[in-house]
Amino acid sequence: MPQTLARFDNGTTARISTFLDTGHALYAFDDGKILVTPAHYGQPDRHAVTITLGRPDDRSGYGLTGLRFGDWLLTGTLTCVGHGFTPKAHTSTPDKNPLDDVSNPDARQAAADHLSQIASHFFDLIAPGIRR
Repeated sequence: MPQTLARFDNGTTARISTFLDTGHALYAFDDGKILVTPAHYGQPDRHAVTITLGRPDDRSGYGLTGLRFGDWLLTGTLTCVGHGFTPKAHTSTPDKNPLDDVSNPDARQAAADHLSQIASHFFDLIAPGIRR
């Protein structure tokens, strides 16, 4: 399982572990661990990434913990789509967007920007190296 580091615009650093057999990657931050996967649904050029944030009692086997943004802990799953990788509710939970729980508009935008940057990083730099 190859590993690398990435530093993001908000100053956080993630240790990224890639799973060559599945095309998935774990992003481990100081305050959380998330799973990032392609979401192209048979269209490999589609700009779409699923981010599974998990939750503190995660049972996925990956030890996902959610991702903290200030006073908020984001949990659940979302999809980042389009060329800007805009975070949206995941198709499996269309009525639950993890960003909806962030009541402060500035914090919600900062979280959305960070999630978009993670999705872009995965799509542009990580996924091409693990696609079959």
